[in-house]
Amino acid sequence: MLLFRRSASTNRLIPPNELNRMVGGQTLDDFVSVGEHFRHIFIEIGGLRPTDRVLDVGCGCGRMAIPLTSYLTMGSYEGFDIMPEGIDWCRRHITKRFPAFRFQHANVRNSRYNPNGKKKARDFDFPYADGSFDLTILTSVFTHMLQEDLEHYVGEIVRTLKPSGTAVITFFILNAESERLIETPATTIRLPFPHGSSGIRVSDEAPLENAVAYPEHLVRSIFAASGFIVQEPIHFGAWCGREGTVSYQDVVVSKKR
Repeated sequence: MLLFRRSASTNRLIPPNELNRMVGGQTLDDFVSVGEHFRHIFIEIGGLRPTDRVLDVGCGCGRMAIPLTSYLTMGSYEGFDIMPEGIDWCRRHITKRFPAFRFQHANVRNSRYNPNGKKKARDFDFPYADGSFDLTILTSVFTHMLQEDLEHYVGEIVRTLKPSGTAVITFFILNAESERLIETPATTIRLPFPHGSSGIRVSDEAPLENAVAYPEHLVRSIFAASGFIVQEPIHFGAWCGREGTVSYQDVVVSKKR
């Protein structure tokens, strides 16, 4: 398990818990600890440097941004999300104090989080120039996206990364081990995926995007076709009952070819 220390910045910037719950959080202590945990994943596994330019896809109400404010001392951060409430809070509280941290609303349709969005994710082009970022992060985004939307986003991630840029992305990945563990009588909480076809499975039939799991071979195929090289090993998570993992979800680190 990856160890971390809480930074001072997280104690000064914490959103209301109703915003945290809107993006799947439970308590404000969880908000702080998860953000700090991923800060260390970005640094220790993703190779994040204080000078880097970072893109946070699905930035919510700043759970990843806040702990990075004390680290990206010579870099910058851009985040976008489909939920305007979180973006408004981040602009008023984070950008006001850290001008290098900027946030945009993307009115993208998602049946769970933004059912009335104007654009499908497969039609949304990231509002950034080619080759803009050193590191792109997505935490619990592709776990709520179907394949055609995911494929488009992967293409946009590659487009907006600098040459040899890095992406750190979390998934629910189906492979022989996770399939076996899902079927094992549970002694801990596990996330089953009982519905689906063509290898992709979902936790609920409505809305489909509640939680989505992808076969490992399909993730690797999509990434390779888009110009990514998956860095080994994939850091498989605890969601299916594994022990001694880096995180709850599976963490995939990739380099732009």
